[in-house]
Amino acid sequence: MLTQYKIFIYSSNPDKLVKFYTEVLGCRIVKKLEYELDYGYTLELSPGGMQIWLAKHSKIKGKNKDPFRYILNIYTDNINFYLKKARSYLGVTVVAEPFPMGPIIPGETRWVCTLLDPENNCIQLMGKLE
Repeated sequence: MLTQYKIFIYSSNPDKLVKFYTEVLGCRIVKKLEYELDYGYTLELSPGGMQIWLAKHSKIKGKNKDPFRYILNIYTDNINFYLKKARSYLGVTVVAEPFPMGPIIPGETRWVCTLLDPENNCIQLMGKLE
């Protein structure tokens, strides 16, 4: 039986990247590990919700060179709130402005927008505009 899930995002500088996830997305730092071979942050998106581990990795250098290999889908009741914060954050790229999912999935009422974090990791905000 599977009992838990967590996404790992590796970085050459998790101390810098964690600021985007806490300041823009409002993630809460649950734990910081500072071992020689295991360094990074456990973040929580919502109380009891999904966790993200931002970790240092010796083989990661610079920005993600294949940002659409995976997409972190984050659901919200106010896309515009987070999009406004993301637009003002240095290094963030908005890839797709908010658009309705209805034309793609008939009957769907959610909206979606896509952005790249400062290291080119792809994030989709999905839900209501406000």
